[in-house]
Amino acid sequence: MLKLNVFPTTRKTDRDCELPNLFDFLRTKKETFSSFLDVGAHHSADYYANEVRLFAKTYHGLDPSSDETVERIVDKYFVGDFLKVNLESYDFVLCLSTIEHVGMYPFVYRDRIAVRDLFFNKLLSLTKKYLWISFPVGQPYEIKNEMSIIPPDQCERWLDLIKGFKHDVGFYFSEGPQAGHPWGISTKEKCYAQQYNERVGNQTICIMEVQK
Repeated sequence: MLKLNVFPTTRKTDRDCELPNLFDFLRTKKETFSSFLDVGAHHSADYYANEVRLFAKTYHGLDPSSDETVERIVDKYFVGDFLKVNLESYDFVLCLSTIEHVGMYPFVYRDRIAVRDLFFNKLLSLTKKYLWISFPVGQPYEIKNEMSIIPPDQCERWLDLIKGFKHDVGFYFSEGPQAGHPWGISTKEKCYAQQYNERVGNQTICIMEVQK
């Protein structure tokens, strides 16, 4: 995992932190995995799908929404609720900035916290070798019909779940990526204490790289 103090600013979004880390992990693990599942694959052609295609012999995507562009890149594209789709296990499971939207739309669940725990558990259970997941973390905050910041106690539960596996976890902070402020390595404590600011947008990211 990259521990850079300053990540290059190109997109002015969370992807400026996530994509360099994901690509570094893919290249490090190349030729050690064959099957790949991307949970939250919609719009991935704009970010990473073509890069993943270089490494995955079998490449499946899943999302609540269809995406014809991604469908042309992957071998199979599932449209549906991840929690209800019957899936095989995969060498590599990816979930990039997706879990924070679970339960909000288009499949609405009353208990957002509980359903995200189920979601994380399913991601982990489907993983044969590698799980790569990223999400915003900090003080509880919900944007109606869009996303919720993952609170510290939930993040801690997920950290407990991966303790038995080889893993690397990074916490990152930006003063405001949309305003051009770069992402950089931070601490769990700082990110956990961060309060979401609607004017600035998301300022924290947690990335977990898990190897079974």
